[in-house]
Formats: sequence, structure tokens, C-alpha cells
Amino acid sequence: MALFAALLVAASIWSCQPRPDRIFPDGDAIFGLASPVQLEGDTTTVLLTDYFVMGKEAGIDSVTGSDRLGFLLADDRQDLQIYTRSNFVPHLSEMKIWKDGTPYSLIVKRDKRERFTFTFDPQGENYRRVALRGEMNDWNARANPLHLIDGVWQTTLELNPGRYQYQIRADGEDMLDPNNPNVVDNNIGGFNSLLEVGQADPDVAPRLYPESHRRYKVNIGMENNVDDIFVLWQNFRIPDVYVTIHDGLIQIQVPGDATEKQRSFLRIQAQNEHGPSNDLLIPLEYGRPVTDPDQLTREDHEATIMYFLMIDRFYNGNPDNDEPVDDPEVADRANYHGGDLAGVRKKIEEGYFDMLGINTIWMTPITQNPQDAYFEHPEPQRKYTGYHGYWPVTLTTVDHRFGTKEELEDLLAQAHGNEMNLLLDYVANHVHEDNPLIQDNPEWATTLNLPDGRKNIRLWDEHRLTTWFDTFLPSLDYTRPEVIDLMSDSAFFWIENYHFDGFRHDATKHIHLEFWREMTRKLKEDYMIPNDRRLYQIGETFGSRELIGEYVGSGLLDGQFDFNLYFDARSVFGQDDSSFETLDYSIYQSFAHYGYQHLMGNITGNHDLPRFISLAGGDLRWDEDDTEPGWEREIGVGDPVGYDRLSQLTAFIMTIPGVPVLYYGDEIGLPGASDPDSRRPMKFDNLTERQQDVRDRAAKLGHLRKDNLAFVYGDFETLKLEEHIWAYSRSYFGENAIVVFNKSDEDQVVRFAIPEKLRDTRYQAHFGSEFAADEGKMEVSVPANGYEVLTGQK
Repeated sequence: MALFAALLVAASIWSCQPRPDRIFPDGDAIFGLASPVQLEGDTTTVLLTDYFVMGKEAGIDSVTGSDRLGFLLADDRQDLQIYTRSNFVPHLSEMKIWKDGTPYSLIVKRDKRERFTFTFDPQGENYRRVALRGEMNDWNARANPLHLIDGVWQTTLELNPGRYQYQIRADGEDMLDPNNPNVVDNNIGGFNSLLEVGQADPDVAPRLYPESHRRYKVNIGMENNVDDIFVLWQNFRIPDVYVTIHDGLIQIQVPGDATEKQRSFLRIQAQNEHGPSNDLLIPLEYGRPVTDPDQLTREDHEATIMYFLMIDRFYNGNPDNDEPVDDPEVADRANYHGGDLAGVRKKIEEGYFDMLGINTIWMTPITQNPQDAYFEHPEPQRKYTGYHGYWPVTLTTVDHRFGTKEELEDLLAQAHGNEMNLLLDYVANHVHEDNPLIQDNPEWATTLNLPDGRKNIRLWDEHRLTTWFDTFLPSLDYTRPEVIDLMSDSAFFWIENYHFDGFRHDATKHIHLEFWREMTRKLKEDYMIPNDRRLYQIGETFGSRELIGEYVGSGLLDGQFDFNLYFDARSVFGQDDSSFETLDYSIYQSFAHYGYQHLMGNITGNHDLPRFISLAGGDLRWDEDDTEPGWEREIGVGDPVGYDRLSQLTAFIMTIPGVPVLYYGDEIGLPGASDPDSRRPMKFDNLTERQQDVRDRAAKLGHLRKDNLAFVYGDFETLKLEEHIWAYSRSYFGENAIVVFNKSDEDQVVRFAIPEKLRDTRYQAHFGSEFAADEGKMEVSVPANGYEVLTGQK
């Protein structure tokens, strides 16, 4: 009894401890969290307007930082140049930017690129022109022509550490590099040469994880030596006196400033001589770490679970607006099918998305598209309608075949009433030739006819910022300020008038950065700040991680789809002879470029790609064209193992950092070749047993992510890696998760060591596997082409 009384008194004293003091000055010149500054070469230009709300007065007072760097403000005090003063620049450093007397802290990352001389020995062959095309230059042969020096073709590159697939283009013909024995499958039936540059040892850099917390104190576990710790609350660095290391833990005193905000964040990262640690993001609610998923709101975009649907192909909720184009030259798959806004609203009402654990819907564009069909310019010149929504004839009206203004308002009200976000697919790159914008201003289009006589159509990399999608879809010239102003205003229209929760942006890499900056500035200053509301913007860019990352950060987009990770995942889960080593390496490459805590999209597929299940099941061959088979034959699943592999892919995106994106139909294993065969009508009823099983698993995985914060804010650590076996963990304040994959065609007992943070946990297996854990070791029985997800509280 005495012991109970003592514990009660201790608990009472602890619960009555006063709130910590405020330690930071008032300052709200940065909306949201400032992204790190990535140095590039000897001199890096930072546009401070990406970070700060400047107002009418230029207000940056001064800039200080590492003595290994120099800082030079422009005369207007809105641009900053950072230059290196030393050959050694720390992996991470703090830069303080003073505005109106308040110091804001930004993390600065060292340039990791290395100067690399690429050489090609022609081995006696006489070539007139040789170029390098590969992942290091987004497959643009014009970017890196080689020069013949002393009988060897060569060029100098600046490359981040990593692996790069490439080919040699000699006199217009592509070939493997005969001097390089390292060759890899390109996932589409061919092979590429592989270049590896400057790999670091990740096992000696620090590793951090959220360990425990009590009231306003947070403990961070760490592995390996730590030289420097950076802890930011919002955009202010917490002084070292509030950050200590004791008994192998980083102990952080949350500032009293946080107790006044419903939502704020701690950001934590460390470094040693070998490199930076993983980064942590810890959400706070009135100063205490968020530990219950019910505390999250629609504006906690880190917890987004997204569903992508094509309106016309999803569900017909109002047959009265059906209006397919009456043209015998248009195939049914290229015409309107009747899906509409009312259909999306009905499926929300019926609880379909809740069943899957979805909290965000991205739907295809809704602006008016043309009444007629058009022949595509490239062979075989088939005729299509604008059923997909990507041929805008207007910028601010709803296509009558999808619904009315009132039906759109009803849809948004229904979504928000169900605590769901709705993202609008916005097309800024081009308009249809009938759009009054281009008819009244034909000079606003980029050049269609090139000097060499070619049409500037679908030259995605060679003429990235000017190429057209087709002859009737003029791309807009974003070197013109008036184009930037009008198109950013039209994007703002949909947010201001309908209260969408953000955008998916089409063809992001084909538009100048100046547009994305201006649009984001308007959204931030004229909507987000006045309404104290976070929007979410995600872009679409096929290209290298470097190119994709150029469009992400403060003043730009929140994220983009991680296509590089998807293509590696597609290969590994879909092909027998592709190793998990490829996927493990790929995900750490994404962490290196985007951070561990990011808002990049992890997809099961999309409307431009063949359905994963048809590749994985073999009905669509990896080595054949992925579009024409959809016109020539009925593409199905093939081997039923495709369903298992699709479930593995879904389990992967639902358990890794980032934003999982489920493409409509992938929850049931809808098959198909590439566009338009990957856009078949959605099926809700009369599912086969395998389709129902895939959907049940997708739903369970969606809810596992939704109900476990380890999958949202937890760290990531590989536990076991073999060709056909992969296990990794996520950990968040004692809430632990372990994910195990077996891609072999035999059941496997997977054995691996578990670190201290994962021990003493009561795990539950959510997919029926037997498992055992004892003395720091675990074994899990995983079926062939299967997986297991274990979760538990320490």
C-alpha cells in the first residue's frame, strides 16, 4: 500500500511539472518547414523568396553560418550566394538567416558530387560522333557529347555517389559499352551498361530512432558515433543546453513555444566524419509527441494514403451526363465511358475508400475538353477523345460530361465531411488548340517546327521545356511572364473557389521552375497563410532523382512520384531473377536524395504505364512493346502468381517512408497493357476469389499504415538482405514494425538478428505467418511469393 501511495505521489508530481519556458522570439516569416539547402559546386544561389514571406519590404538583415562557407546577400537582399572557403565542408551545417531581428535556422547539406572523367575506347573503330546517354543525363545524348583525345573519347561529369545505367551512342546508334563488363537488365527486355561512382559505407554514419518520451522530454536512440546534433523546432534550432547525450540517448527538452501550438514539429539529424544520419520528423501536439493516429488531421500530409482514379473510368453516378463522341473511327477504349463526379461522391458515401484505409483521392483533370476526337501524330495515328481530361479547352469550368459546378461542390463537401482530402490534377504544360487562351495569343506557344525539319513532338528530354504532346496540344511558353501569371491564377482559382486540398501536377519537368515558384508563392501568401492551412502539391517527372528533386522543396512542390524506386520495385517483385539487393539499394538512394522523412509518392502503377499484374503474371512480356499488345490481343493476368506479386508491391508501398499511392483497379488486380489498356473501367462487383483476396489484403495493408505511426514517422532499417529475401523495420517511440518478403517460389523460414530497439516487443503477425523471437533473434515463416507484417508495442 505504501509503495502504491509513493508511486501515486511521484506520478502526481510528474504530471504537475510546469511547462517549459519559451525560448524563441516570435517569428512567422517562414510558412511550414524550411527544406535543407543543397550546395552545388563552389557557389550556390539560394532564392530567399522560396523560404520567406517578404512582403513589400526587402527584409533579410544578415546571414551567418559555418566558417567553411561564405555568404553574400544580393543588393535587394532577396537572393543569397553561398560559396565554399575550404576544401572540407561539413556534411551538415547550420545557416542562420536574420529577418526583422529574428534568426531562422536552415540546414545546409554539402555537395556530394564527385568529378568523374568518363572514357570510351573505340577499340579501333572510327566514329565521327560519340555521346553518353543514361541516368546521369536523363538519357539526353545531346547533354554529354564525348571528345576524342589521344584516341580515346571522353567527357567530364559531376556525379553524386551511386549507380548509373547508360549506353554509348556512336554515329547515331546506341550500344552497350564494350569496355565495361557490368551490365544490368533495363526492365523492358534489354540491357544497359552500369557505372558505379564513389560508394560510401552507410553502416558507420550515425543512425537515429525515436526511443521514448515523457511529457516535454524526448529521447532519441542512436547507433554509431555522433559528432554533431541538429535539433530544430519548426525553423529554429534548439540551443545545445537543451540537447544532451546521456546513457546512449539524445535527450531533448521541447521548448515551451511548442505548448502553444496544436501542431508543430521537431526535426533531428546528426553527423560524424563518415556522413550524416537519417533524418527524423516528430509531430507535436501542444508540445508533446503525437503517439495516437487519432490525433492526426487532414493537414498531416505525412499520413497521406492516396487513391488515384480516372473519373471517366471509375463509376457512373449520373447517366444523364453521358455523352460519348459519335465517331466510328474512335475505338471504345479511346472514348468516354460515363464515369463522373457523382460516381466518385457515391463511392465515398458507400464507404469504399474508408474500407481501403484511403484518406486522400487524386482524380484526373475536370476542365472542359473538346467535343470531337483527334488523330495522334505519331504512328499508327489512332483517334482519341479527351475522356482523360488532359486536353483543356477551358481553364476554370467543369466538363459537362463529368458533372456540374454544384456536383463538384457536393463531392468536395462529401469528401471533407468524411475527413478525406481531394487533389485536383492540374494541367499547366499545354492547352488544346481550341482553348481561347492560345487562340487569342498564338505567340504564347512554344516552337512546333524545329530548324532541322522535325516536329517538336514528344522529344521529352532533348527539348524538355518546349516539346509538344501532339500537334493539337500547343505547349505554353513559360519564358513569358504573362503566361506564368495567367496560369498560376487559374490554378489558384480552383483552390480559392472550391477548396481543393492541393494538386497533382501533370508534366512537371516540362515547365520552367519560375512557374512553380510563382504558383506556390500565390498559394502560400494568398491562401495558405491567411487560412492557416497546408496544401499538398505533388508532381509528375520521369527522369533522374536529381531532376525530380529540382522541383521539390520550399517555394516549390512538396513531392513528386518516385518513378525510379517504382521501376526497381516493379522489376524486383515482378521478375524471378531480379534481386532484392537492387530494391534495397534503390530505396537508400531515394533517402539520400529526398531524405528519410519525405512526401514523395510511392505508386503501384499509373495511367501511363502497363498494369503491374500483367507483367508479373507474364501475360504481357517484359521484352515486348507495352502498348500495341493492348490493341492486338486481350491482356490478362497470366500466371495467378501475379496476384501474389501485386500484393507484395502493395505491402511495400504501404510500409516504407513516403506517400503510398494506389492506382484504381490495382486493389483487385485489374490487368492491362499500357495506355489506354491500363485505363479499363473499374470493377466493383462479381469479383473472382483471387480479386477479392487481393482487395482484402490491400484494405488490411491500408489500415495497418493508417493505424501505426511507425509506418508514417518511424525510422527505416534493413534487417536481412538476400536475393529472394528482404526484411526491414520501422520504429517510433516503442511502436515497432517488421516487414519480411519472400519472392522465391518456395516457403521460407527467414532468420535474422533484431537490434535492441526491436526487442521486448509483443508482436502480432497480420497475415498468418508463424514467428518466434528470442535473445535478439527472430524467425518468420513466409510463404512463397508472400510477405508478413509484424507490429507491436515495446
